[in-house]
Amino acid sequence: MRWTVRIRVAYQAFFLLLFVWLLARLAAGDARDFPYSVFHHADPLSAAGVTLAAGTLPGALFWAVLLVLLTLVFGRAFCGWICPLGTLQQLSSWLFSPRSRRESLQVNRYRRWYALKYYVLAALLAAALAGSLQTGWLDPLSLAARGLASGLWPLLPGGRAVPGGWLAALLLLGIVVASRWVPRVFCRGLCPLGAFLGVFSRFALFRIHRRDDACSSCKLCAFACQGADEPLGEHRAGECHVCLNCLPGCPEGAMSYGPLPPLPAPPPQPDLARRYLFGAVLGSFAVAPLLRATGGGRSAARPQLLRPPGALAETEFLERCVKCSLCQQACPTGAIQPAIAQAGVEGFWTPVVVPRRGWCEFACTRCGEVCPTGAIARLAPARKTGYDGKPPVRIGTAFVDRGRCLPWAMHTPCIVCEEMCPTDPKAIWFEEVDEPGRDTVPVHLQRPRVDAARCVGCGICENKCPVGEDAAIRVSSVGESRDPLNRLLAEGAPT
Repeated sequence: MRWTVRIRVAYQAFFLLLFVWLLARLAAGDARDFPYSVFHHADPLSAAGVTLAAGTLPGALFWAVLLVLLTLVFGRAFCGWICPLGTLQQLSSWLFSPRSRRESLQVNRYRRWYALKYYVLAALLAAALAGSLQTGWLDPLSLAARGLASGLWPLLPGGRAVPGGWLAALLLLGIVVASRWVPRVFCRGLCPLGAFLGVFSRFALFRIHRRDDACSSCKLCAFACQGADEPLGEHRAGECHVCLNCLPGCPEGAMSYGPLPPLPAPPPQPDLARRYLFGAVLGSFAVAPLLRATGGGRSAARPQLLRPPGALAETEFLERCVKCSLCQQACPTGAIQPAIAQAGVEGFWTPVVVPRRGWCEFACTRCGEVCPTGAIARLAPARKTGYDGKPPVRIGTAFVDRGRCLPWAMHTPCIVCEEMCPTDPKAIWFEEVDEPGRDTVPVHLQRPRVDAARCVGCGICENKCPVGEDAAIRVSSVGESRDPLNRLLAEGAPT
């Protein structure tokens, strides 16, 4: 049966390379018809979280339902055959672990604390039900994408540092390195997606079965077990990753994987304490509003909170965003960055536009095209730019700081912001004046002004402004299309 393990390893290598390749090509700006978010569309944890938080299941997450159905048939095959983070952990364990068979057997035994992942799952789903979607923090797909995009890519030639990227990289690296001591320790004890699939895999049609009449209790099947489901003893189908390592390890051929083996009735329950489970759920309901309060309330306008074009209203946005960083990878100018302090604790690592690092291309809609949950709506270029006859999509409004602007404050000619403005007609126009200089020599100046009715907040003026540190023209979220209350008053004063 060693051929089954070889096939599984081939599948793992293929899906890991596919995951990394799609992220790399997304960052390189490849054609838009590539299925960049295919892994996230098949994520049942994201589907469940968005459904509970937003009360709807985005059509793109339909594949997640199919994965649950496959789990009911084959068990947690996703964990053992497809999950890229699981493969990275298994690779780390294989490369760096020098354990003997005796040590492997001891390490691979089931531990009661492995039930922690079920408490984590319950807490995350309860928070989602309370309207605070935080599943992306420990979801292995979002975690891996975030760690690679924010931690690894910036280290490559031409890469750009990402605010807080060290945190995402450290979390991913810590999980992978920890597998040197305990194989797939994150999968065993912390992964909420694994716990979610484990609930369904307890009823799987296909599962590992041991024939007592042929077993000599040699314990060889337990040495290479990746899930600590203890195939030698009471097989825990909810913990089994379907790695099939135990099949070739059995010299008597007592281990098999097939449909409808003899099952206990009812299926064994996860090793959970109701008191702790209730505490996890109750704690999430209590913490969710506190997280929301740290951001000043979702209805409060924040000038530096520039969401990508097509982003839903803040409440709906936070109920859908899983912090996967795909939009950050897709942005061709690097304008989309993870929020560190702009959106409070609840919105930590959600995407924001940072004009000083990049600008929103006038007709670019890639961020909405790759968003797996619909937190950023898909826009046609004509809809975003307003060329379809409707008002363009606005993410904010630019304001001139006259105390820093060269023509206004220094009597120094500068026309960069007006030259860069992409709207037609331009949202930035000049007030032309002749003023006496220091030696009474007249200086002709073109002082920039912003037509708020035409500005879309793309941020290219702020990005290209030659004034160092804080630009002399900066974009505020006021006037954004997604929030009709965050707007300019008729007389021009901001709300």
